[in-house]
Amino acid sequence: MANFMMGSTWFKGDYIRDTMVMKLPFGLANELNETFEPFTEIMGLGYSSNMPHWRLVQASAISSRLYSIYLNKLDQYGSILFGGVDTAKYQGPLTTLNFLHSRNTGKVDNFYLHVKEIKIKPYNESCRTIFRSTNDHKIRTKPDTGTPDWQLPTSVYQEVIRHAGCEPSEESWPGVPKGKFVRPCSEVARGSANTAHFEVTFAGNGSNTASLRLELADLFSPITKKDGSAATDDSGQPMCWLRVTRQPYDGRTRLTSSSVMRAGFWMFDLDNGQVSMAQANLGANSSNVVQVEADKVEGLMSASVTYELSTATNIIGYATGTESYPTPTGIGLYNPSNDHSPRRSRNNAHVHLFENTATIVGLEVSGFWVICVAVVVTMGTLAL
Repeated sequence: MANFMMGSTWFKGDYIRDTMVMKLPFGLANELNETFEPFTEIMGLGYSSNMPHWRLVQASAISSRLYSIYLNKLDQYGSILFGGVDTAKYQGPLTTLNFLHSRNTGKVDNFYLHVKEIKIKPYNESCRTIFRSTNDHKIRTKPDTGTPDWQLPTSVYQEVIRHAGCEPSEESWPGVPKGKFVRPCSEVARGSANTAHFEVTFAGNGSNTASLRLELADLFSPITKKDGSAATDDSGQPMCWLRVTRQPYDGRTRLTSSSVMRAGFWMFDLDNGQVSMAQANLGANSSNVVQVEADKVEGLMSASVTYELSTATNIIGYATGTESYPTPTGIGLYNPSNDHSPRRSRNNAHVHLFENTATIVGLEVSGFWVICVAVVVTMGTLAL
């Protein structure tokens, strides 16, 4: 049993360790004092020397600190894949963006990007831009699967609310503060014809941009009771609430929430300070896992996994052109001098089918993210 405290928030649960692969401890929280459900578990996959991806590299289970995230639909399995990509889980090309450097450290030590543009296509209306980045007016953001609420500037927030089809709730719902926007889930089902659509475009350090398309339904999540069952109105209809929040223009970094990230397939490459994203193939019923190695390419990347690179110069020290990138330096707590693994040529990622990849599969049930099924390393399976 272990206790964890951060400010006024505390968690209490079991302390677990996998001794078969890498002796990596992790926790299972079964008591916590968060105010509002649903509770979102955090695995911790950022820039740090003691995180799961780092231990997997040390154990030679994967070639570099690289993992991909596929959240999938709310009621279906998603996955975290260490060391590779699943080409069946996305559509179109993966577009690579360089992370922005930290304002405080001048290094790439977090997943900072810019929101370049947000468009909306309301039902029976033409598409229009509701936010566009300028030199004087930029949104700095960080993708975060542990954050359910999309943080938006006031003008964009108001546009989303205007097309959400609901008024602030005067009732109390389990875990939902009064004044939030609530609708029956059946009215915001994904795939509805009479709904608003959005396109969010991200940019990093360079000229590349990557766009994700999402529906209004993606921004709603079910309201659940403490026992995990659905909260319903007087007629028995399950209710959902809109997961957006208003943030003023004050220079702070906003979070791109799981409700937005669900529309994409994300590959985080910590060694090279990059993220690659593509439109998610939601509801995919197949899998094609390939390993991304840290050595030279042999042409196994198919056209559906094309990287679109821009020439970039930043604190990591990328070379110009598209052939290769030298060893990154000054990235968070990572010390390249202690790492003797070969470097990846980002244009030419070498892949193998289902070798030396580690997969943790999760299930989101009634808003809960549960790491639940298996770790796959070199064709072996370890049940958790």
